[in-house]
Amino acid sequence: MRMQDKPIVSIIGLGLFSLSLVVHIYFKSIRTMDDVGMGILLSLVNAIFLVFPLLWGVLGAVEFSRIMSWSEKIKKREANEEVDLDKYKKKNKIYLCINVIYLLLVICQLGYVIYRWDEVNV
Repeated sequence: MRMQDKPIVSIIGLGLFSLSLVVHIYFKSIRTMDDVGMGILLSLVNAIFLVFPLLWGVLGAVEFSRIMSWSEKIKKREANEEVDLDKYKKKNKIYLCINVIYLLLVICQLGYVIYRWDEVNV
């Protein structure tokens, strides 16, 4: 990958997290209704959407290590005074912020899944 590549994995992960949040809120609200079939279906979808973004978090961790290696390369190139890399440093900071936010959300979701395992255990 090049230094210009965007943190696509983290952006997709943030979308998966928000989708899992919507599904979970909908599952909590429909739980009080009498429709058993819809409750079972939403329970399964809720469990899948609570666990799948956690698995996607592994890719986010790999992307984090890749961004950190880019940061080291930028520092080395700037120390050698090859070129002025302010543009790359700014992009790298933004990409790192996106990735760190995603990884923090994955950790929070992991804590929630561990704490509420009875909801996930279909």
